[in-house]
Amino acid sequence: MPTSRSSLAPAQDARAERRWARRKDARPGELLDAALDLFVDRGFAATRLEDVARRAGVSKGTLYLYYANKEELLKAVVRANLIPLID
Repeated sequence: MPTSRSSLAPAQDARAERRWARRKDARPGELLDAALDLFVDRGFAATRLEDVARRAGVSKGTLYLYYANKEELLKAVVRANLIPLID
């Protein structure tokens, strides 16, 4: 008996939701890594949030869900990368 498309949908939806949840958990780190790379390569002033989002593989709107502006992103990069070295 052929499997209907609707019978597969719940399983596919559940897998997609788990994959999205894993990605969502990793996203702040991905954004911070992308920002750090660009701040080092281009400097803070020359780095645009659009560039950070593109490097992290997300939209600029998604980046704004996590960080209100470039200064907040820089603070988060410093907290994540420099402060642990001092402590």
